[in-house]
Amino acid sequence: MTLREQIRHILETRNILPDHPDHALSGTELLERIRPMVVGSYTETSFPPTFSILAKDPTSPIARREGRFGYYRLPAVQQATKIEDDAVQSAESDVAPLQEGGARNDQLEEKFRAFFIRYATLDNRFPVHIEHVIAQRQRAGVNKWKFPDVVVLDWMAGESGDSGFFLDSAVLDVRRGLGEQPFLLTSVELKVDLSFSTFREFFFQCVSNSKWAHSAALVVACPVSDALLSKELRRLGTSYGVAISTFDFSRDELASLPSADELMKMTEEEFEKIAEQRKDNTLTAGTVRPGLDWDHLQDLKTQSTAFSEIFGWIARCLRDSKPYTMRNYQELTRIEGRPG
Repeated sequence: MTLREQIRHILETRNILPDHPDHALSGTELLERIRPMVVGSYTETSFPPTFSILAKDPTSPIARREGRFGYYRLPAVQQATKIEDDAVQSAESDVAPLQEGGARNDQLEEKFRAFFIRYATLDNRFPVHIEHVIAQRQRAGVNKWKFPDVVVLDWMAGESGDSGFFLDSAVLDVRRGLGEQPFLLTSVELKVDLSFSTFREFFFQCVSNSKWAHSAALVVACPVSDALLSKELRRLGTSYGVAISTFDFSRDELASLPSADELMKMTEEEFEKIAEQRKDNTLTAGTVRPGLDWDHLQDLKTQSTAFSEIFGWIARCLRDSKPYTMRNYQELTRIEGRPG
């Protein structure tokens, strides 16, 4: 067996590597553990390059820690595939829409969506939950990868003042006069975590369901600790103009959060205590398209009432020169629709 084959076999059959990147072994530590098990007269200088080569192979059991030196165990490919495939099937299945107190409130995906929505509002952004399962039914596969998890509205004519966030009427008029967009819409795909078996699928899911928008974002709850995986994501994000960011949740930390509806009901002060413990890390910044794809949007509007409502909401904000939240807008239209 070659040195590479020996090291790979040792790492696959012996409990040498730590399971978590925070406990990664340095190259010297790994060499000290593996050297006595290797058969043959190999120089010590031949080991580090072999570790590096194996760490770049997503099928090998070794991974290099992102941004730092050190090696840890990559979860078994078969196990990672099963976990992620189950997550994909759950996301695509015909489950009931999220309801207060419902079972979906405790799913990691829904907790993260609620966290992201609340987190976005802290920066005067205006997110909208898009519910896949209540879109108009089509033949199997027609609507796959069509709808994002969240749409975020950002006002380019917004200002923060003593009374809160407001739209500057003068800036709105100038931008309109110059033919510039007064707002940007971002299509956001949310994932709990990524692995070598799923990152391409999840990335191109984001690309597919964002063709209509000004910009696209793939946001991941758990950090991307593997250097090779991070490199591939940066390459894809840069090539396709997709913003990619991660938070620093572990699955256990995400599971320990309150339910999705409890997160949504928290006061701003209560939520800020949770948010201040999290760090938003940017892998790629993404790009902004000059306009919306209206043909694509027309199709989305016929399939999903949420998309039709988004443009009614934006139109009302522009008409009144006020940055209503979607909840504000819905309540306003309900009040105006009631008999006097």
